[in-house]
Amino acid sequence: MTLSIALRGDTARHPGNTLPALRSALRAGVDLVKIDVHLTSDGYPVLVDERVVAVPGSPPRQVGELTLAELAAARDDVERRVPTMMEVLAEFCGGDASPLLIDALSPETALAADTVLREHGFADQALFTGPVEVLRTLRERRPGARIMLAWDQPGPPPQDLVHALRPAFLGTHYSLLDRETVGEIHRFGYRVVAWTVNDFPEMARLIGMGVDALATERVEDLVSLTTGRAQAPTIPPESASGHLAGLAPVAAEGDRVS
Repeated sequence: MTLSIALRGDTARHPGNTLPALRSALRAGVDLVKIDVHLTSDGYPVLVDERVVAVPGSPPRQVGELTLAELAAARDDVERRVPTMMEVLAEFCGGDASPLLIDALSPETALAADTVLREHGFADQALFTGPVEVLRTLRERRPGARIMLAWDQPGPPPQDLVHALRPAFLGTHYSLLDRETVGEIHRFGYRVVAWTVNDFPEMARLIGMGVDALATERVEDLVSLTTGRAQAPTIPPESASGHLAGLAPVAAEGDRVS
């Protein structure tokens, strides 16, 4: 089974990180939705694409310098307004809703988002990613957190790093992956996420290569492949690999993630 990840929701139809984009992605049948979370100056985790936001009557400012009320005033269009994590949880989590892949750029943001998730019983419906220092802090504070380590260099990351973070997934740009690299990562006991894959034949090639999850801005194309609704090109037998369902990490013997 190859998981489908919608980057910021269904951005082919709606602005990213908005409630309409998330709704559209979930209706399409994605397995996870990747959201960009920032922390307002008054402590609210919110979904927003950009780090700098233009507020009417003032120069552009960092999201972290704005209150929730100021962010709300930054967008007149209700379809483009900045949603809070609480709104997302209220509408999308629980039941059969897709888990969230939360991208946080600061430790404070990751911990605030994790607190909101745990307080409302949705900690098991989230996977975190971000800079290494953010993931280290999250792992130290919350040993049970699920993590995706983003790695943008050829080959697997250093073993001391993956042992410290214990990620459920290793994520990398699809252009850095080949069958040998995917196989090596699997042998170390981790699952592979490829991003940002928007080309249909490339999606099919990566699925055949044994990649465990694909992140895309072309939600319907990817879901049609992962659900078998679309005909994929024939894949050579040697590219097949075993996939585990859901978000449970593959764990190497002697290094099993609880």
